[in-house]
Amino acid sequence: MVVWFALVAVPFLALLDQSVAYATSVWACSHQNTLAVHGVHASFLVVAIVGAIVAARNWRASAAAAGENESFARWHFLAGLATGAASLSALVIASMWAVTWVLRPCI
Repeated sequence: MVVWFALVAVPFLALLDQSVAYATSVWACSHQNTLAVHGVHASFLVVAIVGAIVAARNWRASAAAAGENESFARWHFLAGLATGAASLSALVIASMWAVTWVLRPCI
């Protein structure tokens, strides 16, 4: 179940982060305060990193049993794929957050 969260939900959270941060930037521009946008990115990044860490733990745990059975090998492959997808999504969220540090919200 945790592998599916990292494989499906965490990339969706990266898209949701972009949408929520864009909607929050209107408030940030009118109040000249980027704290809300930083809070959005930080919360989504924490969830993405936790998903990647849990998927990586499942990937390591399934490595020993991957050679025993084909279903274990498939589970190990899915755990590795989920680790990569969640890590890439966390990198995308961090990249979007980096732009917030450089540019003003009214640009």
